[in-house]
Amino acid sequence: MLQKTLTKSNKTDLYLDLVELTSGLLLAGFLWTHMLFVATILISQETFNRLSEFLDTYYLSYIGIPFVLVIALFHFVIAGRRIPTRIQEQKIVWQHAKMLRHTDTWTWVFQAITGMAILVLASIHVWMVVTGWPIRAMNSAERMESFWWFYLILLIVGEYHAGFGVYRQFVKWGWFPRKPIGYVTKVITAIMLALGLAAMVVLVQIGGAI
Repeated sequence: MLQKTLTKSNKTDLYLDLVELTSGLLLAGFLWTHMLFVATILISQETFNRLSEFLDTYYLSYIGIPFVLVIALFHFVIAGRRIPTRIQEQKIVWQHAKMLRHTDTWTWVFQAITGMAILVLASIHVWMVVTGWPIRAMNSAERMESFWWFYLILLIVGEYHAGFGVYRQFVKWGWFPRKPIGYVTKVITAIMLALGLAAMVVLVQIGGAI
């Protein structure tokens, strides 16, 4: 498979791989934590609002959002160094994936596709959240009720990218056997998708009742 590198130094490339690993795990952890926070709407609007107010009061939101954006930018640049940008290179990668018929090869291909999608969708999401600040149940519900289709796409590609990204990194570094870690990440992804869908349904219902 074609690979692009930012440098010809193997040692530097190793350091970049470690940064990619660290930033990826941080982002996956943030995404799952964020989903748990959003899922508090399943308990009540008051619980959702109290958590949001807590994050604002102690400036965790104001520190966390820029921090996550910087980490995401680092991750995109470093992980993207291996993604072919030329049409001819992309055709070769696609042909190799079809020829090899290997699950992990297709996982890498879809990681690249979902990564690009997340870059666009997450940027739009952050802009909508910031311009509609503060984060409260009512304004979140209005946004969800109006753009549920957008958030459904973001939920699916985001959870896929995080879950299978963690799987690929753990397998790449040889920390866990392929099948057990694959099962664990699939279960986590399924749980997060279920929570996300349930939260979406509740928020849409709240938004429709406003």
